[in-house]
Amino acid sequence: MKQLQRDQSEGRGLPTSWISHPGTGLFLASFLSLFLELLLIRWVPSLIRIVAYYGNLMLISSFLGLGCGVLVAHRRLGLYQWFAPLLLLLVLFVTAMKGINFRQGPDELRFLFAGASSTTTLPIVSIFVLNALVFVPLGELMGDYFQRMSPLRAYSWDLGGAITGTGLFGLFSYFWFSPILGCIIVMGFYLIYSRGVLRLIFTGLLFIASLGIMVFGSDDTGIWSPYNHITVKQTLSDGKKTLVSGPLSNIGTMRDPPFFIVQVNHDFYMMNGTIDRRRYTESSRLPSALIEQYALPHLIRPGGKDILVVGSGGGIDVEAALLYGAERVDAVEIDPVIIQLGHRYNASQSYKDPRVAVHNTDARAFFKQANRSYDVVVFGFLDSQGLCSQMSNIRLDGYVYTRESFQEAFGLLRPGGLMSISFFSAGKEWLIGRLISMVHSVTGADPLVYLKPTGQVIILAGKGVPPLGPPRFISYQRMEHLPSAATEALDDWPYLYLRQRFVPLDYLITIGVLLVISVLFILFSLGKKGSGVDLHFFFLGAGFLLLETKSITTISLYFGNTWFVSMLVILGVLIMVFLANVVASRCGQSSLLFYLPLLVSIAFLYSFPTQNVLAWPFFSRLMYSLVIIPLPIFFAGLIFSSTFRESRDSTFSFGSNLLGAMVGGFAEYLGMVTGTKALLLVVIVFYLASLLMRLRLPQVLPSRLNPF
Repeated sequence: MKQLQRDQSEGRGLPTSWISHPGTGLFLASFLSLFLELLLIRWVPSLIRIVAYYGNLMLISSFLGLGCGVLVAHRRLGLYQWFAPLLLLLVLFVTAMKGINFRQGPDELRFLFAGASSTTTLPIVSIFVLNALVFVPLGELMGDYFQRMSPLRAYSWDLGGAITGTGLFGLFSYFWFSPILGCIIVMGFYLIYSRGVLRLIFTGLLFIASLGIMVFGSDDTGIWSPYNHITVKQTLSDGKKTLVSGPLSNIGTMRDPPFFIVQVNHDFYMMNGTIDRRRYTESSRLPSALIEQYALPHLIRPGGKDILVVGSGGGIDVEAALLYGAERVDAVEIDPVIIQLGHRYNASQSYKDPRVAVHNTDARAFFKQANRSYDVVVFGFLDSQGLCSQMSNIRLDGYVYTRESFQEAFGLLRPGGLMSISFFSAGKEWLIGRLISMVHSVTGADPLVYLKPTGQVIILAGKGVPPLGPPRFISYQRMEHLPSAATEALDDWPYLYLRQRFVPLDYLITIGVLLVISVLFILFSLGKKGSGVDLHFFFLGAGFLLLETKSITTISLYFGNTWFVSMLVILGVLIMVFLANVVASRCGQSSLLFYLPLLVSIAFLYSFPTQNVLAWPFFSRLMYSLVIIPLPIFFAGLIFSSTFRESRDSTFSFGSNLLGAMVGGFAEYLGMVTGTKALLLVVIVFYLASLLMRLRLPQVLPSRLNPF
């Protein structure tokens, strides 16, 4: 009975954890929050594929939950004990949604989604709301520890936990990602904060239930790459498909080898097999559709000896080049697991051919470092199934399908060479028109275009010699096209899949719902005592996250949209903020003069032409990315830390900053209208607003003092 009373008395207020040092407690809470954010961003899309296109909104909803949790910490509601039930609710909802077909509207192409007048929105919004609720208890936990220390000391522990969480998750994600193991790590750290016996038992039972549901919804044969959840199915002789965990031992030599279907997030991604007719006893065993789409470029431009394949996938494009006499093939593929599957499941074993050099990198990165010319450059069916980073709304192949990218690829051709672009248009005429317009802008001539009734399009452009081809090639029909007024995808507007420069309705609905929830949380957290969020820190948070996002996308353009580059940039940003915090701790009072180098450095990034940097050699681009691009982040961190030190309520200021970061994440969607460089102007507006609020600070500081 005494134990029960003790557990009940701990139901409200500060947690009685096994950790006595508040800095260690905050470090682990920050680590736990960051690790869980990244874990959910990877796991949820594996069951609900459409969420892969909203990965950045998953991150933003996490900021919403954390910010609201920090804001309510002063009310000592004991919400941190609701983490396990809320996590169970999210896991149950996501698992129950597995396999549900979503519809997409007419304004954006998402591969293999059924078309409709509008995108299915309500279930997506529900996921983001549940995700935000999961992070409210963790935010309250962080807020509790913030109140026990001086602001800068607490912020240092918080940054240390975030840096550690990002780094360890990066290693975990790359070498051996498992959502179940990741959840066990999260649950293990959280149990440190559950000291009461009954609470420990209750929380443990809820965690076990969450793990059981995750195991039930998982695939034993699934493989996690740095970008996607991948499964492989084999096509049987009766047409049925079955999951497989490994290839046949004699796949490279057997007659009538099977074809394998590679799936991303439980939906079709590509075929894996050989198109060599000599391997089959019956020609009907070979899908003719594969022959026509992979052979066409080499029939239009026969005799190519040096071939570049961008988005080589499982290796069928590479095999086609070899079958038509290529002496050297450079195969570029961003996903290392897709390359491994090509080695294991492609019966042609084209990746093991001595004439083939496989490059595990981003296409744009390869274009910049290529030191040879080619007879044919083939853009395979890249068809990205998600975003390039959890910090951005740009697709993984966003910078591959831009006019500047086509220009770089076309520049690698020898005179008389051919550039071939294969794409699945899903019947979107505006998308076909955009691709044709981009190729025409680069080459100065009308390309040769073949279209298949099922939506596949192949666009061919010659260098110096216009390509010629038959009116029809099996099921591909030559397409007569007129000049298009479609908006071209550019490095500054890398949104090939958007119909026009605007924000689609489903994004607006989701953003609106999350904003309404944030307002309700703010009103709830303030109760009768507050007068609003701390606008100075709110605008600092908005400016910082938008600046961080812009920095990540810029550096990804310079060095490639690979997972490794994104993770290094995020780590670099956190380390830069940590250094700014160290400098601020050794300075005197905050100074408004810190805004001058911040605004000047942002203005420089806006005015300096991106194409100038792209033309530089690798080392110069590296120095620019390590020294110049991070400068605004350092000065922004210096302003935050120096003013945060003087805050009279650190949890109120920090919570306001996190909510501002959420708004900064939403502001990135303005880039769909203005282009990405113009986002720097929005960043300047945010920081000018924070400066204005700082000038008015004595009148708007919250009246309540730190209760400890």
